[in-house]
This record gives sequence, structure tokens and C-alpha cells, in this order.
Amino acid sequence: MKRLKKLGGAVLTGAVYALFFLPAVVMRIMYRGRVVYIDKTVKSTMKQGAVLIANHKSHADGFFVPMMLFPLRVCTVVTRKWYDKRVLNTLFRHMPYIPIDLTKPDASWMTSAEDALKQGKCVLIFPEGKLEKDGKHEPFRSGFLLPARHLDVSVIPMAITGDYSVFKRQTLIVGKPIKLNLHERGRLSAVLNAASEQCEREVFALAGEEYASSGRNID
Repeated sequence: MKRLKKLGGAVLTGAVYALFFLPAVVMRIMYRGRVVYIDKTVKSTMKQGAVLIANHKSHADGFFVPMMLFPLRVCTVVTRKWYDKRVLNTLFRHMPYIPIDLTKPDASWMTSAEDALKQGKCVLIFPEGKLEKDGKHEPFRSGFLLPARHLDVSVIPMAITGDYSVFKRQTLIVGKPIKLNLHERGRLSAVLNAASEQCEREVFALAGEEYASSGRNID
């Protein structure tokens, strides 16, 4: 019985990955997706496992970024309210997605994220914690840095540009690893907040003119 259950799970996982592949191809065609590397040497860092951070423009981001970085192994952190939706839960459970509960203290996502990083995978996090509205982005929540601090892995900034319009260019810009001192002396919250602000500047500097009129100072 256990073997049949295991086999059934493997078949379902295979089916989910097959279903993932088709829309991935369609998305590349529809949105003319491309990846721009500021420094291509970052690819070797990413293959060793790293925390990837990006702005959050659309619910499609969590699908678009891993698809554009394929065959790199990317686990995406997704909010519980989406992870637990009946239609999406089967997909999320059989794909590399990590649920996080933003309504209360939740350490389980860090355990899952650190397990993935130890296996040499990348963990994709959207530090804003919610979608941007009217071209204005949200301040980063500093907790995203905890896995990087615990395991001393690189934090790599990325910027998603474009508005997911059909046949218009959607671009993922990948920056250099951010130089952070997450073990600096002082209150942990202060250290993480300062580092988070630095990460925020790096991400939106990559995004450039798209956020020039966002109403939020990123200098």
C-alpha cells in the first residue's frame, strides 16, 4: 500500500511538472522573456545555493522568475493564503514552493528554506510581502535575511521589469551578490533592518527608471 501511495505521488508530481513545462513555453513566447546578468560570474554563485530577492509586480512573478532561471533549481516562498487555495494547493505541494504565514510569527518557512539552501538550491523571496500598487513599492521586511545569516549564503538582487503585456518584453535583471555583514555587532533587529534597506536599494536600483516616479526614495 505504501509503495502504491509513493508511486501515485511520483506520477502526480511528474504530471504537475509536465503541466508546468507547457505554460512555461507559452509564457516565454507571450512575454518575450529574457534574463540580463549584470555580471555573468554570478551564475556560479547561484549554482551553489543563494537567497534571491526581487520586487513583486504580479502574482505571475513566482512562476516567471523560476521559469526564466531554468534549469537552476529555485524554491519560491509563497504566502499561505495562496498556498492553501484549493485549486493551487496540488500544484504548490508538488512543486518547489515554500509556504509562509504572514499573519503571525512563522519559523517553519525558514526551516524549509535552509534545507533547500543546504542542498545547493536557490530560495526566491519577495521581501515586500505583497504586490506593488500604482507603481509604488512596499518597504522590505527584514526577516527574509535570516536564512542567509544562519547559513552565510549569498543574497542576490533581481529586478522584474515590464507589465506582463502580451508580446511585450518582460525582463529579469540579475545583479551581483550584495556585500552584507549580517554578523555585525549590535541588536539583531537593527543589523537586519540596515541590511534590508541596503538590499531594497540594490533591487530598485536595478529596476531603474521604472521606479523613478514611484514616490519612494531609494537613494
